[in-house]
Amino acid sequence: MRRTPLSLTVLAAAACLALAGCSGSSSSSKASASETPVPAATAPVDCSTLTIDSDSESLPTIGGDAGTQPTVTWKKDAQAPKNLTVKTLTQGTGAEIDAGGAVKANYTGWQWDGTDPFDTSFKSGAPVAFSLGNVIQGWKCGLAGHHVGDRVLMSIPPELAYGNKAAQDAQAAQAGGAQKQQNPAGTLVFVVEIVDGASSKVSGASATATMEGEEAVSERGLTVSGELGQPATLSIGADAAQPTQSEVIVLARGTGPAVTETSSIMMNVAGSYWDGSHPSNTWEQQAAESLNMAQAQQSLPGLIGVPEGSRVVVLLPPTQAVGQQQGAPASAYVMDVEKVL
Repeated sequence: MRRTPLSLTVLAAAACLALAGCSGSSSSSKASASETPVPAATAPVDCSTLTIDSDSESLPTIGGDAGTQPTVTWKKDAQAPKNLTVKTLTQGTGAEIDAGGAVKANYTGWQWDGTDPFDTSFKSGAPVAFSLGNVIQGWKCGLAGHHVGDRVLMSIPPELAYGNKAAQDAQAAQAGGAQKQQNPAGTLVFVVEIVDGASSKVSGASATATMEGEEAVSERGLTVSGELGQPATLSIGADAAQPTQSEVIVLARGTGPAVTETSSIMMNVAGSYWDGSHPSNTWEQQAAESLNMAQAQQSLPGLIGVPEGSRVVVLLPPTQAVGQQQGAPASAYVMDVEKVL
């Protein structure tokens, strides 16, 4: 399983520290429950080690057209499949998604043999964007290899979802004394329609961007090397002053869709801590990373409104330790916003 490089770790940690803790779902008061539909619950797995079936006689029958709330009809006395089972209901022709990518999707989920959905994106009337690294393992492994335009039926065993005992939602418990919510237990069944997405191999979106922030970057004592659309590196001058707050400088502005408070973005990133230690470069790893703005918006508000295809410089101040988490020193990164979902 590919491990998260330092660049995304620092960016995500900054978001989590600013929010006083993360559990994989949004803590923002502006984010609805469906903006991060199925936050990670069970331990990460290597998808290549799983047996993933393409069909099962026990799967329910799904009614309704794509783009509308699906219905489910269960077969009498059918037992839930033991393996992760992903049946393609409609074959798409768009980009292939991998386990490190991100998707925008409509979805509905039921507990096995349940009558009513426990969650659905159709309530909000819009598909939801999210990173596969932020969802239950059944989603990550079940959607990897599928394409934009696919409509799939997934049966996810408990060990790839929330387990057999419903887990208390700690964030809901902290929200003003509201009634505690529970994640669904047992085997879960989802219908997922992938309406957009990107794999971790995406790159080159900044090739047509327009330069605008060279002077601002130079004034901060930073140097960015690399042609637009090509791998980039960032160096920090010896006399450069450490940032005291997060800052996003648009070095080159793209023309694609703008990042919103609920976007997931695919990004290539290169940078390091302020002293040059712990360098990281996703271009070298040939695997872009995803960032969920529902988590990161409070610590990186400067990313909101930045268009797809832009090249930006991200400055992060030292973070304070929260609980058992260790604070991080100041850092700087150059980022290409490859895809906005």
